[in-house]
Amino acid sequence: MNVLWQPHKGPQTYALSISDCYEILYGGARGGGKTDAGIVWMLKETANPLFRGLVIRRTADDLSDWLDRARRVYTNAKFTGKPTKIEFPSGAVIRTGHLRDDQAYTKYQGHEYQRMLIEELTQIPDEESYLKLLSSCRSTIGVQPQVFCTANPGGKGHSWVKGRFVEGHQPRKAFKDRLSDRYRIFIPATIDDNPTLVDADPEYVRFLDSLPEPLRSAWRKGDWDVFAGQYFVEFHPDVHTLTDSEARARGYGSSQNKRFIGVDWGYANPFCALWCEVTHDNKVFFYRELYGTEKHPAEWGKEIMDLSRGESIDMTLADPSMWARNPMSWNNPATQMHTDKSIANVIEQYSPNTVPANNSRVNGWRNMAQLMHFTKEKQPNFYIIKGTCPNLIRTIPQMVRDEKNPEDIDTTLEDHSVDACRYALTHIQVPNKPVQKVPKLQKDINKLMELPNENEWRYNFGD
Repeated sequence: MNVLWQPHKGPQTYALSISDCYEILYGGARGGGKTDAGIVWMLKETANPLFRGLVIRRTADDLSDWLDRARRVYTNAKFTGKPTKIEFPSGAVIRTGHLRDDQAYTKYQGHEYQRMLIEELTQIPDEESYLKLLSSCRSTIGVQPQVFCTANPGGKGHSWVKGRFVEGHQPRKAFKDRLSDRYRIFIPATIDDNPTLVDADPEYVRFLDSLPEPLRSAWRKGDWDVFAGQYFVEFHPDVHTLTDSEARARGYGSSQNKRFIGVDWGYANPFCALWCEVTHDNKVFFYRELYGTEKHPAEWGKEIMDLSRGESIDMTLADPSMWARNPMSWNNPATQMHTDKSIANVIEQYSPNTVPANNSRVNGWRNMAQLMHFTKEKQPNFYIIKGTCPNLIRTIPQMVRDEKNPEDIDTTLEDHSVDACRYALTHIQVPNKPVQKVPKLQKDINKLMELPNENEWRYNFGD
């Protein structure tokens, strides 16, 4: 018998044997045999003439690579069309698609696919988009529907994939979704579980071992707590979140401190306001958060005023787009009155001294990152009081670099809290290390000790 492929003992064999889970996430680290496992997994029901499968990859190039590998295994199938359709002698069909298509998440709604393979799951930006794809994985032909996903840590969807499959769940142990009552499972695998690749390309193993952090932890070990592309790599809840008493020991709560509010506007998208307190040496403590959707400016303004009652707020720094004139009255939208008031004009009625924040994104992110920076010898200047700003703590680790501009954050993410944070920090800079004044005598000595450059040597002493 000519054996084209067989699974390795361990994660591959286990993943291909699962029949009682609706969703399977396989992988984590690079080189764990994810793609081959997915290709073979799709074959299980192809003897059934009514079987329909769907393969989704990130780009057309990625899909092309997958098809090249699938041809080596699907030797009796016919590959036709664009996007490619794979037809088996039984009549079974596997269709393919990629996520660069604008309609990728909705074009399959109403279809029925008994098996769905989604590679590079973390490239799907949000859980809602994933659920739209999932709605097409169902069965009316007596075949149990299943979804097989592969992923590495990182990418736009890192946080929701981690939350759905990894965080709080035991690897290799199925658990039930409390809403759908369907089971799902995460099966981790590393390159050590793929001896074929280890034997064929030992240099690749050494390459993974030589990577700097956090790439090594993400790609070599499959560590979901760190990932490539993460923007605020230094943020750590154990370091940057403090209890109220811990914060007071570092200067929080002093009547001499200044207080600011940062505001990011949103209606259908979340609105966010953050309160922070700043010490004389620029230690920043975020201590309150207001977050939600579908409220008008006057409603948010009143909540800001109520929450700030009894406090002296030095300045509210808000999204500059809030100063755009809006022809509709935000005070009473039900009356459809027309006015030249902007959203900011309404907010500042409740929060005086509201000003446009500096909207330089890259400089703002750098300032935040610098405030977060810490070493064994130096504490950070950025803190969040525990229990007060859940969305800020949740979304800071989710921010990833923009693919086209790595200095910026990907704007398609849930960045409302970090935007409000950036606005609040507009006038707060990292304290510079004091420059020691050098006496004139020492300057003269230092100059004498410097070796003249070649031109000065020739000018003074000739060749």
